Amino acid sequence: MSTDSFPSNLRLLCSYSHSISEVCNHLAINRQQFHRYLSGQSRPSLKNMKAICDYFGVEEHEILMPADSFRQLVELRKPRGPDLDPFGEYIAKLHRINPRASLDMAPFEGYYRCYYRPVEFPNMIQCSLLRLRCERGFTYVKNIENYASVKHRARRMLKYTGIAFHTGERLFIHEREVNASQMIWTTVLYPAERDQVSILTGLSLGISSAAMRDIACYRVVWKALGRDINLRATLRASGLFEVDHPDIPEDVREATRNSLGEGDAGFVARPWQSF
Repeated sequence: MSTDSFPSNLRLLCSYSHSISEVCNHLAINRQQFHRYLSGQSRPSLKNMKAICDYFGVEEHEILMPADSFRQLVELRKPRGPDLDPFGEYIAKLHRINPRASLDMAPFEGYYRCYYRPVEFPNMIQCSLLRLRCERGFTYVKNIENYASVKHRARRMLKYTGIAFHTGERLFIHEREVNASQMIWTTVLYPAERDQVSILTGLSLGISSAAMRDIACYRVVWKALGRDINLRATLRASGLFEVDHPDIPEDVREATRNSLGEGDAGFVARPWQSF
């Protein structure tokens, strides 16, 4: 095997992408470091090598093949990449709105209680369990709503997955319900003060789980639980609660009230400090 095979093979794979920056952003690898791989000045760590291979859809032994053999392989089996995902470039552009997005999102990683008042259950508050997970430069969302206490409901759990961004001023979260995929939500949050991220507030807009699939907008409150929790116990403690239930803090009760403030011409979110 030629010692130059890996750099030339990597350059070939990158030629199928829109840009080196796009590859680096997706892999969360420093661009200067990545150029060292391309020039043959250094080799990726085992972790980065696996990430590169996973991204392009090749095996490690394949990317280390002699250049001529690897080129023949690639001609027969085009590398996987963002071209096969029509939303790949769109997501990457959203992520690049804030060059520090990955760093800015890092303090928010962990589990949250998410409170809001669903339109299909008047005088009740939904308390779901949500997780933000940072991986390869992106922040992923998983949200579980517990409806076990609701009688005559076919599905006792609703699960959502999505992605989160930090614009430098606000947090944007896009989610969709996993099974039916008919419920899509966009949430915009005020980041908490820089020295604490324990409570986030904002608005969620999307399609409710009601039979009529109402378009709804709610005030939401996220309370941080940390990165390590008792998952089963925390999930059991989530669900639908009466508005005046003792497990619902008074400040959360007030912050989730879906009402217009005096003088408001529209539905405007309120920072936690205003409650």
